[in-house]
Amino acid sequence: MSDSGEGTTFMQWRERAQSEVQEERPQLRAVLITAAVVVLVGIIVGVVVLLLS
Repeated sequence: MSDSGEGTTFMQWRERAQSEVQEERPQLRAVLITAAVVVLVGIIVGVVVLLLS
């Protein structure tokens, strides 16, 4: 059992994950915005349907 080895692996994984997030941030941002819009539209449609029914 080498805790230092696992720690180094975790640090490398974290650095790689952070760099990947920075590279894909515009795409991720677009996906999050799209998801938020879909949720808002769904809520609005639901409220309208409830009001009309």
